[in-house]
Amino acid sequence: MGVKAKFSKADIKNVGADLLKRIELAVVSRFQYIGETFVTNARLKTKKQGGFGNITGNLRSSIGYIILNNGKTVQDNYEVSGTGTKGVQEAKALIRELKSKFNTGYVLIVVAGMNYAAAVESRGLDVITGSSKIAEEDLKDAIEGLAKKLAKR
Repeated sequence: MGVKAKFSKADIKNVGADLLKRIELAVVSRFQYIGETFVTNARLKTKKQGGFGNITGNLRSSIGYIILNNGKTVQDNYEVSGTGTKGVQEAKALIRELKSKFNTGYVLIVVAGMNYAAAVESRGLDVITGSSKIAEEDLKDAIEGLAKKLAKR
């Protein structure tokens, strides 16, 4: 009298595929949350909070993010602030340039696309540095949390 399995190889594959989909959804959801938090923090920071003025709207409009999976766009966020349509164009151009460097795995890219963003930061104003640090910490926490959940399985 032997033991007979009540499942097939296909059943095992399906369970594995389902687990992979759930992991992918968790990664994308967390990256999206971090990206949205990043742009909200960066775009809403006022001059009193160490941020920058919004004279043309272009710098604020150039703040955005994209999530890639194996080089393909999963989610992005660009938003015009005031009349700053050039800012969105510059953010998209910078992301296109950076995107080509990441063809495998999941990637979250955050940017301030205007070429003078670094000059504004060099004057002691926060364009994206503060928000980037928060996003980096959130990302580390998310990866550690996912690793712990997977280790429990």
